[in-house]
Amino acid sequence: MYNTQDNIVALATTPGKSALNVVRCSGTQVLQLYKSLTQNIKKPRPNVSHLKTVYQEKDIVDQLMLTYFKGPKSFTGQDMLELSVHGGIVIVTKIIKIIEEHNFRQAMPGEFSYRAFINGKIDLAQAEAISTIVDSGNNIDVLYSLGNLKGQLSKHIYKILNQTENIIIHIEHELDFDENEIDFVSIKKYSQKISSVIKKAKKTINQSYLASDNKSSLNICFVGKTNAGKSSLFNKMLGFNRSIVTKESGTTRDTVEANITIGKINATIVDTAGIRNTKSVVEKEGIARTLDAIKIADVVLFVDEKDPIKESKKYKSLLIKKHVLFIHSKADLFTGQTQKKTILTSIIKTGGLQKIFTELSTFSEKYLSSFRANNGFLINLRQKAALEGFLQTSQEALSILKKREDLVLAASSLRAAHRSLSFIVYNKNKDEIINKIFKGFCVGK
Repeated sequence: MYNTQDNIVALATTPGKSALNVVRCSGTQVLQLYKSLTQNIKKPRPNVSHLKTVYQEKDIVDQLMLTYFKGPKSFTGQDMLELSVHGGIVIVTKIIKIIEEHNFRQAMPGEFSYRAFINGKIDLAQAEAISTIVDSGNNIDVLYSLGNLKGQLSKHIYKILNQTENIIIHIEHELDFDENEIDFVSIKKYSQKISSVIKKAKKTINQSYLASDNKSSLNICFVGKTNAGKSSLFNKMLGFNRSIVTKESGTTRDTVEANITIGKINATIVDTAGIRNTKSVVEKEGIARTLDAIKIADVVLFVDEKDPIKESKKYKSLLIKKHVLFIHSKADLFTGQTQKKTILTSIIKTGGLQKIFTELSTFSEKYLSSFRANNGFLINLRQKAALEGFLQTSQEALSILKKREDLVLAASSLRAAHRSLSFIVYNKNKDEIINKIFKGFCVGK
């Protein structure tokens, strides 16, 4: 595991060509490092950015912004130094090498966050929120992760833990003292108290979502016959040619995906193979993938150059509970009467495209509102497993009380439940879990 007594340094920004790089240091010798780098014996004022010139002996290395954070009021709980240096790889490489010569070593992945955890600055749930924020490509996931970082999930878990701990303490008091020394609680009341924490745990699971499930992103699917204009519209929405477009029917043989942002939500838009009767094995596979894409879509853009509403009725069973936009394509070539529910589009005229975006934006706002109403927390697989473990063992405790009225066994199950749930926020004795969590972080975090 990490040695928290070492002085560590890391590049906290992505290496390469950029306006600036940030170098992060933590350890007991941060002040000595500051004085040596700046050739200034005066202590820096904490939490203030200082414009300084860094030297190597008498040679200037860089003019930079330097911020000193005095422990324990810092991210890691130790003295920290952050250097905002000029961009590129030359200067930052030289500065890190100089820092290493002052008894600092390169930090390992997640080592800064690990020190913050060990020093009580953050708990495990908050640490994992940091990693999720860095890895996330989704606005909603970042929003929920920031809530976790502020302690929203942790506070909720601590409430359940404290309530469970109080039940255990009361049971153990009853087991340790005789009836003249303590007020006994009936089996019925204990059952009610345990039922209460079970209900809260269930609600937490039901009102949480996994980032890996991609539920916080919209999935938008283009569907229709071959040569209906799906790929042209798909490319037009993206603003560049992602799908191949030709006059030949059945050009698209597979699903083609791209990511866009609609309102405050990230969306994946999917171009699909046109649906028709065919003998081609490859095209049949493409159509099968189209049908699979419809199943997981939140929004279906049903495209047809004649009558998208009529055409969509052939796939009515697949479109149940889907938000469907009926897209009348190639409007510049159409002279007949169109239905009110359809959106006229043309790759030559952009008015219809704007209407599609307006409809999608309206839907995304409703989707976001519904999502936030139904999802209180973002959790990962480890946290979900801990909640499920708590639920299982606390239900065992409840069953023991109701069937056997055995306080000893019930308390044992509750202690196991408490341990399981505590893994979400603190677990300093389980090195394998700690290693797995923090080694998944990037260097400098």
